Amino acid sequence: MSPEPLSIISIGDSLPYADGAESELLAIISAAEDRRVGSDELADAIRDWPTAYHLAPERAVLLDPVVIKPRDRVLDVGAGSGVNTRLCADRGAAVTAVEGSAARAELIAHRCAGLDGVEVLCGPLECLGEDRREGFDVVLVVGVLEYSGAGHGGGDGPAALLTRVADAMSPGGVVVLAIENRLGLKYLLGFPEDHLGLPWVGWEGYRPGEPTTWSRRELAQMLADAGLSAQKWLYPFPDYKLPTAVLAEEIYDQPQAVDLVDQIVGRPTSEEFARPVLVADERAAHRAMLAAGLGPDVANSFLVVAGRDPEAVAERVDKQALAWRVAPDRRRRWRQQALVVKSDQGLTMRRRLLAEDRESDLGGWLRQVEVSEEPYVEGRNLEQCLLDRAREGDADGIAEHLRTWRAALAARETSIDSVDAPHPYLPEDSSRVLPPVWLDAGPDNFVVTADGLEFVDREWVAAGGVDVRLAVVRGLWKTVSAMLSSRCQLPWPVTWSNDRLVAHLGGLIGEDIDAELLKRWRQAEDDLIRRIYRQPAVRLAELHDAGSRSRMDLLSSPMAPYRRMEHLVHRQQELIAELTGAIELSSSHELSGANELAEGLAETRARLAQAEAQLAQSRAELAETRARLDRVAWRERIHNKIARLARGIRRRLRGVFGSASSFE
Repeated sequence: MSPEPLSIISIGDSLPYADGAESELLAIISAAEDRRVGSDELADAIRDWPTAYHLAPERAVLLDPVVIKPRDRVLDVGAGSGVNTRLCADRGAAVTAVEGSAARAELIAHRCAGLDGVEVLCGPLECLGEDRREGFDVVLVVGVLEYSGAGHGGGDGPAALLTRVADAMSPGGVVVLAIENRLGLKYLLGFPEDHLGLPWVGWEGYRPGEPTTWSRRELAQMLADAGLSAQKWLYPFPDYKLPTAVLAEEIYDQPQAVDLVDQIVGRPTSEEFARPVLVADERAAHRAMLAAGLGPDVANSFLVVAGRDPEAVAERVDKQALAWRVAPDRRRRWRQQALVVKSDQGLTMRRRLLAEDRESDLGGWLRQVEVSEEPYVEGRNLEQCLLDRAREGDADGIAEHLRTWRAALAARETSIDSVDAPHPYLPEDSSRVLPPVWLDAGPDNFVVTADGLEFVDREWVAAGGVDVRLAVVRGLWKTVSAMLSSRCQLPWPVTWSNDRLVAHLGGLIGEDIDAELLKRWRQAEDDLIRRIYRQPAVRLAELHDAGSRSRMDLLSSPMAPYRRMEHLVHRQQELIAELTGAIELSSSHELSGANELAEGLAETRARLAQAEAQLAQSRAELAETRARLDRVAWRERIHNKIARLARGIRRRLRGVFGSASSFE
């Protein structure tokens, strides 16, 4: 029987804001047996952005870096549906949740049903009674400050809100604040502003009464003005709402910060619930900002632990941790946290499984390394090297890196006569296998060191080993996916399907990858996806549809108009070459007999008609793109301004550190 929802105490008038999903969320939460953040029951009900924001397991990642101790008094301001309230209560804290919307306060009451030490108050923060107004060890302000000056936010401005939360703290208390960055990388790249739904509006400036975000410098000063001058800054990616990684500021000071951050973050943006007009390869743009020393300033979101006492602030975050990461979309049974830690011995990777109630036999042939701690292997991984070569259109460089990777696999593969316990990644007819922990042995998990390649991130264990050919296809598919998601200018025709690209890359390293092998790999990956991921249907559809798509299909998506035009020009050149070849073929047929001529001319006319139709379509798309460029020419001015800013910073850094500076 489900526990009774908590009582809701009214402290003032309800505020008129909602995202329209409150009734649906109430039905989902009240029917769930497991209402913890990260519950598979709740995650399986996700169908759109509102349900994802309130139910996704990734919501828990935001507070991973923050120490919430048993018996802490926590004030959750603007608690929403109670995600952070529930997280803190499950850590043993006594939580007072203040929520302005009556509908959302009801969600908190149901999400936290049966929990002792949780109090749900409905009304504006300024109506908090004297008996509850101070003495909190932690005050959470997550996704709230941006609405403090908006009419539906019910507040009288950010300064007033920060003053109130500062007054609510105990002498050694802290405020934990999360908000988007007005100058975030995703906004620079053309993502719509999270509150107003339009690109670049934050960069241009907000109007009075609109939800408002601030830059790093602006927000730091606002906190200091409220008496919160001791500050610890962290950076969630892709943003604070559904983060998969959180970075400490100290990571940006590491000698290999560009590669290290790129490896941990990967794609710094997410297109799952927002369709941007991308103006660049986002990973390449992020790396450029990191190299210029601008990483913290263009992070998409901020997570700030602030207070009056520097020691109290320092105690709330692990001093040695540089990054926290959780792989997204997994079922609770398979969730793992990876922590990058700095010590006197160097960087260390610590991993721990997050599910306390695991069933040991649930995975069948698949197991997970329970707990591990190992040195973090510093250096570039092969995926980063391959992306660099792809961005340069260097086919020979891509082939060289892939051959190096294939040689590393060959050094560990062994021959077998039979398979005792076959599974999808080790079929009965397998003759060459890799060790059981080499299931995820793609180029992204090989680091280039002075002694050669080193395989890292050995999380998965496949009983009996992994078929070499299936492992090769899996690694190549991940590589192609990384290249396509980065929208690299590959040195092969844009009309090649993804399957053809994988087969071509296989040919570069001596692997014959045909349609049957690709089919067998998809069947194996299908089984893996069904075991590991929540709501696997989306991933499975992508897996089975992506093979027939090509880079030309990307051109119909809202990608960079500059790259789009470049692709279309290349395609025009290909079509012109086909037309020229067809004309030459027609001329050669004129020298043949009459029957052969008629047959050849018919074939040539058909090819000409097809090529002309494709060329006409390409020209129409090119004209559309040029018109689009005319409409958005002002963006180039932004790019030029950013470039000048970066060059100026580099010149100043060279003047301070000398020409051998690592900022080059």
